[in-house]
Amino acid sequence: MVTHLPLITRPTAELCADRRTVFLPSRGMAVGTDAMPTADDPFVRRADAAARFSGPVATPLFPQVDSDLLRRMLDRQSAEQLDLMPVHWPDSAGPASLPGLAQWADDLRLSAQVLRTQLDGATGGAVPFGAHRVVDLDAEGRITAAGTGVTVRVVPSDHRASKPWAEAPADVLEILSGKPYLSGRIVFSADGVEVGLPAALTNHRYRAALRTHGLRFTSGDDALAATGAERVDEPTGYVDLAYRMDQAGAGAHAVAVADGPDGESIHLAVNDEARNLSLLGPDGSVLLPATEPDRIRLALYPGEPMSVEERLIQIAAASTGSSAAASAGPSWAETTRNEVALHTWQAADGTGRVMEIIGPAAAVSTHDLGVLAEAAEYLDQPIIVLATERPGRRPAPEQVSLLNRRLFVHLGESVLAGGHDPVPVVYTRASASPELTRVLDEYGAPLVYEAPGLSASGSGGMPMLNLGSAWTARRPGGSPGGGGQAAPPVVDALSVDLIEAATGLRRAPAFTPPTVPVVSFLSASLTDAQAIVSGLDRAGPALPDQHSQLRDAVHRVPSLAGYHAVLSLAKPLLLDGPARPGGAAGTRGAVGAGGAAGSAAQLGAMAPMLADLAGVSFDDRASHAILAAIGDLIEGNRSADEVTTAIWAFKDDLPRGGAVRANWIRKINALVPLVAEGHREPLTQIQEAIMTCPDPDR
Repeated sequence: MVTHLPLITRPTAELCADRRTVFLPSRGMAVGTDAMPTADDPFVRRADAAARFSGPVATPLFPQVDSDLLRRMLDRQSAEQLDLMPVHWPDSAGPASLPGLAQWADDLRLSAQVLRTQLDGATGGAVPFGAHRVVDLDAEGRITAAGTGVTVRVVPSDHRASKPWAEAPADVLEILSGKPYLSGRIVFSADGVEVGLPAALTNHRYRAALRTHGLRFTSGDDALAATGAERVDEPTGYVDLAYRMDQAGAGAHAVAVADGPDGESIHLAVNDEARNLSLLGPDGSVLLPATEPDRIRLALYPGEPMSVEERLIQIAAASTGSSAAASAGPSWAETTRNEVALHTWQAADGTGRVMEIIGPAAAVSTHDLGVLAEAAEYLDQPIIVLATERPGRRPAPEQVSLLNRRLFVHLGESVLAGGHDPVPVVYTRASASPELTRVLDEYGAPLVYEAPGLSASGSGGMPMLNLGSAWTARRPGGSPGGGGQAAPPVVDALSVDLIEAATGLRRAPAFTPPTVPVVSFLSASLTDAQAIVSGLDRAGPALPDQHSQLRDAVHRVPSLAGYHAVLSLAKPLLLDGPARPGGAAGTRGAVGAGGAAGSAAQLGAMAPMLADLAGVSFDDRASHAILAAIGDLIEGNRSADEVTTAIWAFKDDLPRGGAVRANWIRKINALVPLVAEGHREPLTQIQEAIMTCPDPDR
């Protein structure tokens, strides 16, 4: 097992080309003056003793004197070696001052170190940008409080090798992932200041999660408050920031905000299992401003440690909640909620509880409502009631369709909550029809239902046939048992115990749940222009790359087609730069400031038309098909002939002279001049399909 980094990446002969370098037992290197020092040389012994204070990862270099030989040797090292190679104050130079050490570090363009005893109290004045450059290390080589270190390291104002591991293959980066690295690492470059792990290591570990779930903070104050931290610390500099994060321990997460002349720099600070620090932005590792920040603020997330992926989901959920006020109209989830009846009651702890009822609420007996409410409260379990007037009747297609939509909403809410919200248990006295069980199997939802013709177990433990009915539970997939799983119980009456048994039958969905950016976008209202802009902004730059997941959601829930159409039409502007008013810059755009402003203005002009297009009052199958066709034709998922056929399949909803056909023609006419050039022809083709749609069958 690899327990430390592979430090030597070049041949030993090259390192020792001048025959004056000796490798120390403590993994440092000593460079003699005239010849290779011997092991019993006092200089080598002092160097070896000092190297032990540099920690298990660093390979400190100990020159006997500052010389051209030292500079030539440094020129031979790889970026990876230089990143882990602080150079100690020359043995023969006597006591050092911090300004002198800083000047030497700048001259070498490499971190310079000295034992605190070598300073001999001769600090000699302040170090420029010292709060961000002077790092104290304890006897184990870890960053420690200012003024208390055994070793003092000063980092250069411009490091000669600022991008180590950038060319390393993925398997090497995987070996290094989670292993100890240089504690208190701070690297200045022309682009900014890197605090913590090199970007290549950070990106290898975290970039995939960031691109899947996104990372977006509305403001420094909001981001700090959303952590729930009891206090917000104000580190004195980048060094103190690194020290406070190190003290927080392995697995700690925090929000770090640097206020500077160019505004706020807001990042997620993450410690891995080896206490290596990474500062994350939307696309991976980030650099802090190289200018002196006015203030740095740091708020640690309280509670039990969680993975970075779970933290990103939590941040997205908090962002979604804080942005809800931007939506002037109801979201799709809220619209579907308005279609169900709500049974409300006050729980024993004084909190209000809600249970959804699909169908005639009056058909659910008072007894069953009481049992269901008790179970929901006791088990902290969402329950959806599928009501029917007569036991054993097949549920209506409209009921099954609404159940499908509500289960998708619950899945989205679970995604935003980090996957911790349980899938609902569905209760019904209707029959477990194929249409119903197909939906339940998709979402992994168990069913508690009344089964005519069964009664509770007889003496042999098997359900008995009779002319009455009994209650039982259904496992998603319909398997009654086997594989070490007990068959669901059959009982004479609905009970909390039966519902509790049903909760143990839950399964993961049969499909991959949508990601946080997709769910965040789906939480926006499509009936309001500003809500659409806010929804795109909230979803973040990862949304365009996850369009296929949104299309999958539309295939599962056709009434989501409006979101598919909006994203297809807006995507070119999202990829061109900061297209959203007040939003962050796009990740791949190559436009200048004028182009970015133009994208923002164009989306702002389009937004009312998008709201008119997708926030349709005609919630009918033809409208869903038209919206899906817009998205699919623009994205190239279907041909013009295929989307025409799909629209014509709902000709009964598009009669000539009817409001639906006329309104769709008007909507598309208004939108065509505002969309990207490449989108005008698909919209015109769809408009033609609507206009030429055959008359309904007589």
